[in-house]
Amino acid sequence: MKLKQKVALVTGAGSGIGQAIALLFAREGADIGVNDIDLPSAEKTADAVRRLGRKAIVLRADVGKPDEVDTMVGQIINELSRVDILVNNAGIPAHGLMIEEQTAERWDRVVEVILRGTYLCSRSVGKWMVNQGAGKIVNISSVGGIIGSPGLTGYGAAKAGVINLTRSLAVEWGKYHINVNCIAPGVIDTPLTRRTTKNVTSEQRGRSIPLARWGEADDVAKAALFLASDDASYITGVVLPVDGGWLAQGPLTA
Repeated sequence: MKLKQKVALVTGAGSGIGQAIALLFAREGADIGVNDIDLPSAEKTADAVRRLGRKAIVLRADVGKPDEVDTMVGQIINELSRVDILVNNAGIPAHGLMIEEQTAERWDRVVEVILRGTYLCSRSVGKWMVNQGAGKIVNISSVGGIIGSPGLTGYGAAKAGVINLTRSLAVEWGKYHINVNCIAPGVIDTPLTRRTTKNVTSEQRGRSIPLARWGEADDVAKAALFLASDDASYITGVVLPVDGGWLAQGPLTA
């Protein structure tokens, strides 16, 4: 029970990585604020958390909107009394369009959800954590924020911004005993990934990955649990790849 008597807010927790994090945190003793703009999906996650014996509240909010974020944070504090852990996971799919094919509106929305959303949620929760004198923030970036990839310009730029924001907040809030860290997943097998890679065969999936498989949502959740727990009390400002060794291999030859 590494998170016993803790309260965690997980954004984008209706499915995929966010859902896996919410459920693992609940199994480790945390009560969960389940955020998603997809209300039915958020309700399903919250129901699963309750079946594990933990409290859960559903928080429908667009993380790119300041008023909605502040309302969400106020609600979780009012109903669950505190926020000990924030996981900034809410995202938006990368559609693989080359930059000359993208609209400015699409770019703005990607940056709004991924980077602005991480900033707004961290700012709002951070005010509480500063007064509390403790807290854990885990941001979900991507290997796409570390290397350049065709068709991922807006997504990659936003995820890179999350990495720098992580480091800046870690330095700024260290004196308040707030740990701010970041996970950079590689290709993770989620419903969204399957929809956007439906023509990729199972053989092709592991071809360019040293561990020869796509990651599972639980692989990311376990990394998030480590960073959110006291096991990582002297770790802040790091970027932890969860990518099966993909970044370590250098230029791809497959």
